Amino acid sequence: MSYDLVIANGTLVTEDGLLEADVAAEDGQIAAIGRSGSLEGDEVVDADGNHVLPGAIDPHTHHGIYNSLEEDAETESRSDLVGGVTATGNFFRRAGSYEEIMDDYFAAAEDNYRHDYFFSLGLLSFEHVEEIPLIVEELGITTFKWYMNYKYAASEKFGVDCEMRDDFGSAFIEALADQDVPTTLGYHSENVEITNALAGGNPYIETEADDDAPEEGYEVFVEEFPDYAEAQSLVAGASLARQHGYDDDFYAVHVSAGRTADELATLQEAGYDVTGETCPHYLTLTTEECDDRMKVNPPVRGAADQETLWNRLADGTISCIGTDHCANTTEEKIGDTIRESKLGFPSSATMLPLILSEGVNEGRISLERAVEVTSTNTAKAWNLYPKKGTIRVGSDADLVVVDLDETKTVTPELLQSVADYSIYEGRDVTGWPTQTIVGGEVAYEDGEVIAEPGSGTHIDRPV
Repeated sequence: MSYDLVIANGTLVTEDGLLEADVAAEDGQIAAIGRSGSLEGDEVVDADGNHVLPGAIDPHTHHGIYNSLEEDAETESRSDLVGGVTATGNFFRRAGSYEEIMDDYFAAAEDNYRHDYFFSLGLLSFEHVEEIPLIVEELGITTFKWYMNYKYAASEKFGVDCEMRDDFGSAFIEALADQDVPTTLGYHSENVEITNALAGGNPYIETEADDDAPEEGYEVFVEEFPDYAEAQSLVAGASLARQHGYDDDFYAVHVSAGRTADELATLQEAGYDVTGETCPHYLTLTTEECDDRMKVNPPVRGAADQETLWNRLADGTISCIGTDHCANTTEEKIGDTIRESKLGFPSSATMLPLILSEGVNEGRISLERAVEVTSTNTAKAWNLYPKKGTIRVGSDADLVVVDLDETKTVTPELLQSVADYSIYEGRDVTGWPTQTIVGGEVAYEDGEVIAEPGSGTHIDRPV
């Protein structure tokens, strides 16, 4: 028979290892895997000896922060396809009832994403905790986030009647543990009693700029958001989850410090089944290389932290990569001082290329491990597997053909985001997609994004 699409002459990176084979798609799913030259397709993509990976999944984006969700869904999914990302998870937080507001956001997303997507909702109040069963059963959303950084700031920042203390967190986790389907809690590790004291106030509450403040550099944020404040919070949060039998669904987002990664390993050795995520900027940048463009919380740290994170990614302690992607422009991002500069930067499109370039090509991790941390493990952690994250018959035909030897210099024009800058601008990166396939259709090929806005859809969970 002839299939809708065949990717021929490639080396598949599967959960069982490398396989020289063709892969076929029919009706949006992987329909067959066969020896090279054995499958026929109405459309054939010649992988030309390159590797074929399951599409990368970025579970940690913040679409709709600097721009409307409609705008970010359109422009950032376009950029994602350039970097081989075929699904994204959007951490989304709003005050008020999610039951009442999500229909509008679903509509905005559905009309504009060029690949599949899912929401992870930030719970900000006890009202949100009470809505968890409805969110799961009616909205198909099973993943959530607890923002420890907004403890003592939630009331003023979001207008909610809750300061997100541990009583809130305990109720949050207990409600998730009571659900009949798998759920996941993303956890921002930060002891704000420590960070607020070092910052001389709560950095999440807007204050007047001090015109007489001394000039400061990036290192001030490393001092005010120290590694031990992150590490201690991770251990405390994981312990609270374990009291409710929920540590196997506890996911530590954006681990930035070697000390935190080591504590994560200690927890796992003690029987905690906690999942850890780090980000490409912690793996590829150091404090000394950073300026206002790289302002993010937690901050980029030192070379020793970077080395430990790579080691913990290789040994299995850290299971996933996310980017903390925010789409903003230089004008929106950069202030008169580094304190006035905004948090976040665009990075989804460089996630997979950087892991291939700095991880695989530099010998830090294998290609199979790169696929695990950018796709398979992420799909499992966020309740998408086996619909996503693997090359197997019956899974979605989200695939990316990569040339491990192709070197490109990062520019905003290459990445096709709304952002007019990249924190990796000017960097030579080796290992790029030649084609990105979404739902069995070629969505990106040789520099051109083909997929139209609205061709993606929400991933209802459980799958």
